[in-house]
Amino acid sequence: MNPGQRMVQRKRSHIRLADEQAAVLQSNDFDLVSLVRPALPETRVDQRILLTDLFGVPVSAPFFINAMTGGTNEATDINGALCRVARKTGIAMAFGSANIVSKDFSRLDGFLQARAENPDGPILVNVNPTTPVESVRLLIDRLKPVALQIHVNAVQEAVMPEGDRDFRWIDDIERLHHAVSVPVVVKEVGFGFDVASIGMLAQVGVNAVDVSGKGGTNFAVIENARSLAAGGSDFSYLQGIGASTVQSLLNARIVAQLINGHGSTSHIAHGVNEQEGTMPIVIASGGVRNPLDVLKCLAMGARWVGVSGRFLHVLLSDGEEALERLIESWKSQLAVLLALYGAKRLAAADRIDWTLEPRLESYLLQMRALCGLE
Repeated sequence: MNPGQRMVQRKRSHIRLADEQAAVLQSNDFDLVSLVRPALPETRVDQRILLTDLFGVPVSAPFFINAMTGGTNEATDINGALCRVARKTGIAMAFGSANIVSKDFSRLDGFLQARAENPDGPILVNVNPTTPVESVRLLIDRLKPVALQIHVNAVQEAVMPEGDRDFRWIDDIERLHHAVSVPVVVKEVGFGFDVASIGMLAQVGVNAVDVSGKGGTNFAVIENARSLAAGGSDFSYLQGIGASTVQSLLNARIVAQLINGHGSTSHIAHGVNEQEGTMPIVIASGGVRNPLDVLKCLAMGARWVGVSGRFLHVLLSDGEEALERLIESWKSQLAVLLALYGAKRLAAADRIDWTLEPRLESYLLQMRALCGLE
């Protein structure tokens, strides 16, 4: 089997296994966050308050279809359907990884075909940190994204039988950031972000970080299943590795405080202070199951919320129209929730008070102590 065939087989396995995971809505750390509801919210439901922008481009809601797949015929069909749904619902979407274009230029056609289904809507193009600058610029020139999404996936690569073994990426991220003309988002793939890594991204000046924590699609499980099927190593003990989306959002809040000079640097937050770095915009994804999870992300400081597995499963099991109905329902419900919790406008969502169950409260206290915050 040649490299191209192996890639196609891997992508197909990813889609199948991710869909199987998404079919079961599991509990995660969002269930350990409670929003404080005012008995007298003094609001009214108005879906127009959801109108916002993604890097300056108008969208109908603060959540979007996050990166899933790309580079194969099946991926083109999925991305084309997602583009049509995004166009009809007025939300943004991110293509899955387009790294393959740097190795096989003909693969660009699939992305262009999907893009043609939503030629003017806001999209994000996804690559890995080592993608050549020339290929990234080509993708930006041809696909016209509102932002470049750079994925970092050390755990997935470690478990993947054919995965990379060189995780030195910060210089590559900085190189791409300075080489492109669009905003740069650095995204995990379901294992979350720690304080120090968010601080490193702040230092190099990236525009946004998508924390993409554990709680949704688990690529350690997916890649381990592929490895075992091929007679490879068993990394099943890594299935719980990483930080949840909620923990990652807490980590981002700590970095913001450190940048604003409210704590002392330490081994875990080296170089994160008011002289070094600008806090990137925070995007939340990973295990988002419903509009209440979206609201919790917004309340905890996320500007936008990405959804992958839940939307993929509905698309594959019930079709485009069902996904379109689901997204419109989410928009309607999110507007209700914002009013229910007293937010008269979208920007006020981060003023909604929230509490943490003891396990997360303990995590937050420990992380604050490590970073010199009282």
